[in-house]
Amino acid sequence: MKKALIFFLILSGFKATLAQSGCTDPQASNYSSTATINDGSCIYPVSHQPFQLKVNTPLIGSNSGIEWINGSIYSFEDSGNSPSLYKVDTITGGVQQTIYVTNFPNIDWEDITADSAYVYIGDFGNNNGNRSDLRILKVAKSAFVNNPAALVSVTAQAISFKYADQTSLASNSSTNFDCEAMLNVNDSLYIFSKDRGDLKTRVYKLPKTPGNYTVSPFTNYDVKGKITGADYNPINNEVVLIGYMGGNLSSFLWYLSDFRSVSFFSGNKRRVELGNSNYAWQTEGVCFYNETSTSRIFISCEVNGVPAGIYVSDVSRISDGIKTNSQLKTGLNYLPDNSINVTCSSEIRSVTVYDALGRETADVIRYIAPDKINIHKTDDQPGSFGILKIETVSGDVYVNKIIN
Repeated sequence: MKKALIFFLILSGFKATLAQSGCTDPQASNYSSTATINDGSCIYPVSHQPFQLKVNTPLIGSNSGIEWINGSIYSFEDSGNSPSLYKVDTITGGVQQTIYVTNFPNIDWEDITADSAYVYIGDFGNNNGNRSDLRILKVAKSAFVNNPAALVSVTAQAISFKYADQTSLASNSSTNFDCEAMLNVNDSLYIFSKDRGDLKTRVYKLPKTPGNYTVSPFTNYDVKGKITGADYNPINNEVVLIGYMGGNLSSFLWYLSDFRSVSFFSGNKRRVELGNSNYAWQTEGVCFYNETSTSRIFISCEVNGVPAGIYVSDVSRISDGIKTNSQLKTGLNYLPDNSINVTCSSEIRSVTVYDALGRETADVIRYIAPDKINIHKTDDQPGSFGILKIETVSGDVYVNKIIN
């Protein structure tokens, strides 16, 4: 009996060693080399990601939602505009095709997702928390995809719902029952609330079958902002959420990965700052797309402080090795002549400076030593910022925020 007990204790200890919980991501600041099970505890330093303008979209002033469908970008305008989905020309920003929904108005369309057979449009914008007609419109892709007509009329089915945890429909500008983000995984749709009051988000699950539903949140997270868009990449099992802080300022992106099933916040949660604190950059939609087998994302921006447009970035820069200033051990020294001395712990191969909209600047970059550069700022607007990207000879990429 004693031998059996000793063997059991040894075996239990061996299993415990194999199944150690903790942070399993080497890029996190609290990475544990002994951890084998990701417990969602990884902590990441604040990082900044450059985005480049893909195309301006002057004909779609409020690019509220965006989706990559059968190799093309589709978008639409929000509250009170035409109940139309637009196929966007990625070269000119013009509208290649208009898909007009004949049987439902555009009360407040906010996000879009798609599966192999249908497009789902979220008419669930609820700025004051007083809507009783929240719904998701389901449109067959076969009605417009591969149709060469410039204008296509379609009908939609409605997936209507209400929140089980909302006890009042009284108008409230600080409501936690606004919604602007949606994604689909397998046979279900998932919506993320835009909490104007507590700046958190809750996740609700809906079936794809038209009908009337009452939904309760099954998970939540303190995103510290207003979530305005979401998308899921089934290839890498990853989620991106987009949003901004008060007044459409300080845009950000949450990159979620290594989560369990559809518990989206159970794995790694990395926040990337995108916005410019000096003017409103109203980031509204986000979607994954693949170009030359590289996973990338599009971001849509409504007219506000900048023109409406679609921006693009490589997700691998977020998920596969962007190192922050603390990891790089750089030094930024702001000089009286409006220049910045940057020292790097590795030999520098190339340097690029972007403004907050992802455009390369005309700043003069002077190499002083293999590990030191000087950046002379041509933009003399005080308080504005840009993004500094350094690539080293060893192949690492480092990103840091710089202030004018």
